Amino acid sequence: MFNEDHAIEWLQHGYGLQSTVSLSTSKRFDSALEKVTIEISGLTFPASSDNDDVPTYQVILSKLKRVRFTDCTFECDRLELPGVTQWFENCDFSAGWSVTCIGCNHGYTEQGDSLFEDCTFQGSVSIHQPGVDADSLAQYSGLFWECSAKSLMLSSVNLHTRLWYTSAPPWENKQYLDELVIINTNATWPIELSHQTISTIHVDSCTLAGFDCPGVKVDKLSISDTELNGSVNLGTAGVKSLTFMDTTFARPVNCGNAKIGSFVVLRSDFEKVLACGSAAIEDDVCLSSVRYAVAPDFLDLALTEQAKAAGDRETFRLIKHSFEAVANRIEANRFFGLEMEAYRRELKEQEPWYGRERLLVGFNHSVSRHGQSYTRPLVLLLLTAAINAWLVVNNDWQLPEGLVNETVQANILAVGDALNNFAKGFTLARPVMHDNMEFASLGLALLMSTFLWHFLVAVRRFRRG
Repeated sequence: MFNEDHAIEWLQHGYGLQSTVSLSTSKRFDSALEKVTIEISGLTFPASSDNDDVPTYQVILSKLKRVRFTDCTFECDRLELPGVTQWFENCDFSAGWSVTCIGCNHGYTEQGDSLFEDCTFQGSVSIHQPGVDADSLAQYSGLFWECSAKSLMLSSVNLHTRLWYTSAPPWENKQYLDELVIINTNATWPIELSHQTISTIHVDSCTLAGFDCPGVKVDKLSISDTELNGSVNLGTAGVKSLTFMDTTFARPVNCGNAKIGSFVVLRSDFEKVLACGSAAIEDDVCLSSVRYAVAPDFLDLALTEQAKAAGDRETFRLIKHSFEAVANRIEANRFFGLEMEAYRRELKEQEPWYGRERLLVGFNHSVSRHGQSYTRPLVLLLLTAAINAWLVVNNDWQLPEGLVNETVQANILAVGDALNNFAKGFTLARPVMHDNMEFASLGLALLMSTFLWHFLVAVRRFRRG
């Protein structure tokens, strides 16, 4: 019978398949392989040399049916073992590693089995076609359990099991993985990275069952050209740069209580609610061509002054409409002011200083900050009334002697008379005009009515809130 001594002889001395050991035990060995798992512990698997494309140990291992590697070291970058069910426990991979798993779903795995458990990858790990097939990967409850790696990349894979998961408590924030890249992948199990610390997460051209990453800390998270059929949970996450681009979200997206540096959403559809309640955005926010079936939730959204200055008009208008949809007028008014501030910044870049739209928006900002301040128009109203009263009391258009000569004084009086005669043409305003200062009275009356209107609008905004 093929025993431990034979296994050691095969693996250490590298006998080929035509050795005396192989020929004498091949039939009984093949029969035994169908029933047992070969455990290999404490061995080092070197990288193949230049003149040996297929290492001898790989030729030998390819004859097994199921093999469990424990406390092993892999200096090679892959094990191509078609039809062999594999497990790796507490192993160290000193180079980059390419996962190969083909034609090995024989029902040997049990509930809770993972392909890699407590393994350390010093380099990058890649999973891509044609090195794997969906049925073989689906036999495992998960692929990576309590592992650490520099980066993990999935490309053109159908994934029907858990990808990367740990048992770390929420308060540890331990870094297991530095970079995760998922491209052109169909995953029927949510991507789970709860309370982990990662530098980069990039998802492109995928169909995913969900994205469950509450409490994750990541520098850059981008999802583009992707369909997410399950919910997205980024609650309490800390993300320096969050980007959704050309993506469809079929289920709710939760960013509540998250701390986000830059938040960019471009050409994306939200079929359920986008919840950003109590989120904090520090650097900038951009929501462009966003379509939603349910009004987004931005309640208690906190924006720094930098984020307010970096946001564009469309972004603040979308947020304002989301509050109007639920009759939250306080928040709608606040974001209306931010929308107009962004519009004023855009006009500065697009129009000259004398542009009609730019002058009008600038005047509204100066008077009441677009309805956000009622004290400013009130002060201006009182000041204008005081000036009007002073002019009524001192009805004298004569300039101080010595300031101008008589000819200039006469010309000024002539211009004043012409303006007064012009103002008299506004017959409806006659009651507010004073003799010899009709034009000034008309101008001050218009200013007072404007300041009064701004004051009433601002008060109404606050009262309706």
